[in-house]
Amino acid sequence: MLRIPPMELFSSAALFTPPEPESLESLDINANVLEGLILRLMHVNTTMVGHQIAEQICLPFFNVIEPILNNLRDVRLIEITHGEMSAVSYLYAITEAGRTRALQYFEQTTYVGPAPVALDSYIKTIKQQGLQNISVSAARLRDSFDGLVFEENILEQIGPAVNSGRSIFLYGPPGNGKTSVCERIVKSFGSSIFIPYAVEIGGQIIKIFDEYNHSEVAPDGDMRLQGKYDKRFRLINRPIIIVGGELTMESLDLIWNEEARFYEAPFQMKANGGAFMIDDFGRQRVEPKTLLNRWIIPLEKKVDFLTLHTGTKIEIPFDQLIVFSTNLNPRDLVDDAFLRRIRYKIPVNDPSPESFRAIWRTVSKAKGVPYADEIVDYFVEKHMRGQGRPLRGCVPRDIIENILDVCRYKQIEPTITAEMLDSAAEGYFVKFDDASYNAPL
Repeated sequence: MLRIPPMELFSSAALFTPPEPESLESLDINANVLEGLILRLMHVNTTMVGHQIAEQICLPFFNVIEPILNNLRDVRLIEITHGEMSAVSYLYAITEAGRTRALQYFEQTTYVGPAPVALDSYIKTIKQQGLQNISVSAARLRDSFDGLVFEENILEQIGPAVNSGRSIFLYGPPGNGKTSVCERIVKSFGSSIFIPYAVEIGGQIIKIFDEYNHSEVAPDGDMRLQGKYDKRFRLINRPIIIVGGELTMESLDLIWNEEARFYEAPFQMKANGGAFMIDDFGRQRVEPKTLLNRWIIPLEKKVDFLTLHTGTKIEIPFDQLIVFSTNLNPRDLVDDAFLRRIRYKIPVNDPSPESFRAIWRTVSKAKGVPYADEIVDYFVEKHMRGQGRPLRGCVPRDIIENILDVCRYKQIEPTITAEMLDSAAEGYFVKFDDASYNAPL
């Protein structure tokens, strides 16, 4: 079923579609880049039908790929081994001279895949779909948070922060849904965006599309995919890139692969048009102040500067919501100067008893297990309040999943009893017995 954006999203940001190139002359990259890509592709496959080449490179055969193939054939780098009717069905084969030329191109880069777009095209695409074109209403934000139990006042804080386009600092105890809040914020942006598979700058290739971090829209999932568009682009749900303790300063610049000889885009470039969440902030190998200094210009100017291994600097859009998330005490992490630069500081605290019960009810319904207030009251009194433990939003999900694991193991219908709750709690909570650890060997 085709997904049609709601009327409130009918804007340039929602309906942008990259136009399909009509000719080689209108293409935004040099013909030599395309020639090298085709020869590397032919070197890998030896023989290919004309339409297969066009499909692999994601450009139209007629007026774009065909002129390149004709030129390569004229200089005897490829040849036609079988041909019927239209050139799109010709079988092309690489010659020995073509293999020699392809190896020269491989010395520059081993990239084989969809043709890249020019840096200028990428910049224009991001700007046309940018977050500055989106205004998130209270109704839309509430719809995005539907199904997530949260304290009512949190939306009143998140709404203005989202529309500001500035950074957000989420802080509070672990297990209360800071990551879920960030995911729902991105959902409130609405619509999907086109991003290029790769970008070309002076012969250098930067791969942007990331199968792991980007969620591609299915062919029947958006009406824009039914018409003509530049297939070098992928239509994705607005991205949310989440990094934790593995974040380093090096990963915020272009990542050069010496063996493959092309670049992988850094996290913030992949997050353009969506959100970049730095989870577990303060647990990185990078000092918080060092990380903030890296973001000062991007946060204020909405542009970022990356460096090629040749030393050349390039300017790219920095169009994303930066979310810092931590369960550490903010005062132990950063000073007042840092906090002033982050306009919105939003606490995500432990749920109230009523919210805890609502979370348990929601999870029970989703998991197909019986719910009763008495179940929650028993668990809270015996294993939470009775042990001096704070209520945490993640506990209902974790406990119910532990019980379901037991049910599957015993091959019984999903059910919850007091004994099951006790057993699940015993396996979930850690009991520190100092005497046991201090006993002599």
